[in-house]
Formats: sequence, C-alpha cells, structure tokens
Amino acid sequence: MYSLERNTPRCRIYWLDGKKFKTNLFVLFFDLPLKRDTATKTALLAEVLKEGCKAYPDPRGLAVAAEEMYGALWDISIVKKGDRQLLLFSLETAKAVDVEEAMAFLKALSSEPLVENQGFVEEIVDRRKEILARRLAALKDDKRGYARKRCLEEVAKGTPLEISADGYIEDLEQIDGKTLYDHYLKIIENGTVKVFFCGDEGEKGKLTLFRKIFKGGEALVTMEEGGALPKQEPVFIKEQATMEQARLLMAFDTKAEWGKRSYATMLVLNQLFGGDPDSLLFQNLRERDGLCYDIKSYTYPLTGLLFVQTGIQAQDAKKSAVGILKALEELGEDIVEPKKLEQAKTALLRQYNTIADQPWGMVDFSVEQILVEGERGLDPFLRRIRNVTAEEVCRMANRARLRSIYLLSGKEATKHEGK
Repeated sequence: MYSLERNTPRCRIYWLDGKKFKTNLFVLFFDLPLKRDTATKTALLAEVLKEGCKAYPDPRGLAVAAEEMYGALWDISIVKKGDRQLLLFSLETAKAVDVEEAMAFLKALSSEPLVENQGFVEEIVDRRKEILARRLAALKDDKRGYARKRCLEEVAKGTPLEISADGYIEDLEQIDGKTLYDHYLKIIENGTVKVFFCGDEGEKGKLTLFRKIFKGGEALVTMEEGGALPKQEPVFIKEQATMEQARLLMAFDTKAEWGKRSYATMLVLNQLFGGDPDSLLFQNLRERDGLCYDIKSYTYPLTGLLFVQTGIQAQDAKKSAVGILKALEELGEDIVEPKKLEQAKTALLRQYNTIADQPWGMVDFSVEQILVEGERGLDPFLRRIRNVTAEEVCRMANRARLRSIYLLSGKEATKHEGK
C-alpha cells in the first residue's frame, strides 16, 4: 500500500497494486466518530444520496451512467469499524473505463448532491426514512445477527462501540431535509476523507483530483485512541423473542491491540477456541456433549473482544455457559500441542492470504490498518501470526475476562431455563 499524500491531514489517498485484476476499485469514505446524536443522520444520508445528484438527478440516470461504464458497480453505504462510522462511496469498473471518467462519477456522488431551498428534497428524505425504518425493524428478524448486536451493545455499554452505525428508528422522525443537509455540509467541509484506489500504478497520480475537492487543513474530526472498556463485573442479560432455538452469546475482553503481537495471539487463540470444526468448543460442546446445534467463536474488528455464539435449547443455557468457560480454562492451563498450534496458524494464514486475491479484501484490510494507524501491508501481519507461540496463547487465554452473557430465547421456553 502506498500513500500518495503523506502531509495532508484531511484527505489521504492510497494506492493498492491491482494490475492482476480485471477491474479498478475506487473507495472513498468519510471517517466519522460513532455518536448517538449523529449516527442515524449519517445512515439516512447514505440512503438519500443514492437517489441522485446534480449530474444524475434520479436513480435511473445513475443506472444509465453506470451501464455506460460497461456495467460499473457502485454503492453508498455505512460501515462500522470499531468505534468509527464510515460513510462509504464505492465504484468498481472494468479497466477499459477511463479512470478520470470513473472519478468524475464518484465525485458527483459524494460532493454534488441534489438540493432545493438549502436542503435535501423532502419527498426523497421521507421516502428514504421509510425504507431505512423498515430495514431497521427487519434486523430483529435475523435472530443470530440481532443477538450478536445486542451482546456487543451490552459489553461495550458506555462507550462509542455500543452505538449502532445503522441508526435508530426513534431518531428518524426529527430529521428533515434541512437538518440532514446541514449534517452533510459538516461532513463534506470538515470530515476526514480517505480514498483508496486498487488498480494499475500508472493511473494512481490522477487520484490527486480528490485532494482538490476536499480542501482544507486539519479536519474537524481527528483520529483518537478508542477508550478502554470500563471495569465491571460480568453481566447476564436475558431477552425473549418468537423463536424455537435459543441463542447464547458470551463476550470476553482479551486486551489485545490491533497491529500488535497481542492481536495475532488473540486470532490464534480464537482459532483454537472455536474458530473451526477442529476447535475445542466444537469438539467438546457439540460433538462430545451434544449441548448445541452450532457453536463458534469470533473476534470483533479493531478490538480485543472475543465472542462465543451458540444455538441451544434454552434449558441447556447454564450447562453450555459452564462448558464454554471450562474450554477457555483448559486453553489457559495446558500448553497447546505443537501440531494443533501449527494447524490453527496454517488455517489463519490461508484465510488471510486470500485477501491478496480480492480487490475488496485488500481495501477492507488496508482500511482497518489505516484506522488504527498501524503497520502497512499484509506481510508484517502474517509474520506476527507465524511467530505466535503456544505459551503466548496460554497467557492470552488466562488474560481473557468474561464481560457478559446474553441469552435470547423463545417465550414458551423460559420456564425451563436454569434447570
């Protein structure tokens, strides 16, 4: 990864070598702090901007322009990375499309919105509010995703990490075209901008166009270290929903830091703990004890948080929680066998090596590095994984602290819980 502009604090441009790909990928995003009073406005903004811009004043015009660029794929979306909310504009084109033509399209999407009477068109705003409200309401239908979201909210309570980047239904009513446009102006005039281009090296110099669009010195929002989770005793949260299978989640804080050796150690620990079918949780709780339908552990991006999620019968919640804790304790007491350690590291290395074969994978990984101002490039990251020792995994397992237990179960099953 190469930065074209090293001394421009507001707009930074990065090039990734994409000569082996058939497409060029452009990703421009505003890096914003997650705040409760602005999260919904930013999420709605992404929806409204999809409706058109000055050059293409309706969705049909945008579709025609994309089709004329050999069927280019574009999107405006919200992405949550750690305690950051990214307002992201993306465009993927065939290499036959002129880079300057593609940049003009991206420029129009991000900086030339449709405006009337110093605000966004009210009809468009109202329509997109309804669409966003339906989408937010539908999140509860995905019980697995909803449980993950709720567990994160509880474990990160009191920090920006708990805030939903997708927004909140109850905040939509107070947003109109004028307030949304005022929010947009604050972002466009002062927001920190990052531009990534995955394509041929000979084209990268053209990207400095965005430097002229997003002028200015120090951005209104600068990068800050994410606050540590407050000290607290583990909490137990139980909620009910219309469902047959219960979802049990447990959250642990490992204190690992992205870009450092501890983060690589956490990844290896996760792989051994519940990262694949050969992991301790899968073999013990599912195969041996038959306590769950599915079980898996996962890490949360840019944090030291380690989660376990599992589908169970509600009456098996206590047994399952005890089994999960015992598995982590086992990893903290016994040095993992060399063969198992190497298998875990090999699986991780294989997973991360695929990043270099996908433009989106390269950009996503690089974005995470930039957000924490960590090391640049995939090789140093992979080297840290290769160097993780069994003793480090053992220490990491001992350092992990239970933060929360979250149980989502069907109403009819609650009378059996805890037996």
